[in-house]
Amino acid sequence: MFNSVKENLKYCGRNVEIHPLTKIVKPEMIEIGDYAKIDDFTFINGGAGIRIGRYFYFAYFASITGGGELIIGDYVTIGYGSKIITASDTCWGDKMASSTLSKKRGTGTMGRIVIGNRVFIGNDVVIHPNVWIGEGAVICDHSQVVKDVKPWGIVVTQ
Repeated sequence: MFNSVKENLKYCGRNVEIHPLTKIVKPEMIEIGDYAKIDDFTFINGGAGIRIGRYFYFAYFASITGGGELIIGDYVTIGYGSKIITASDTCWGDKMASSTLSKKRGTGTMGRIVIGNRVFIGNDVVIHPNVWIGEGAVICDHSQVVKDVKPWGIVVTQ
């Protein structure tokens, strides 16, 4: 574990375990609660701000991208290869927009994702911008979350 990564975070709780092959961009925008564990080969972009609760587990090859805002509650597990996308590109009429264009041209949709307490997110899940996942929800492997999930709800997509 690289202590310099922890030292650069906006806040780092007690007994946080960040494995050495984790890639973190904009760590000054990230708060991590006590007893969190982040595995190797993960990617986190601090974007507009990330607040992670206590007893969080982020499995190998999972990522948080997009540059938007993310709030994660306590006792949340995010499975292998899952992707949390906090912002996305948009289209202009019949033309595709590109994230390489300036922000002034309005190509992206900045988002906010909120994940409640005690949520389990399976392997290879994709969570899209601007959704709220209620407490105790279960998102099954290979699912896509494109709309809000009620507390204790179950999402299964084929």
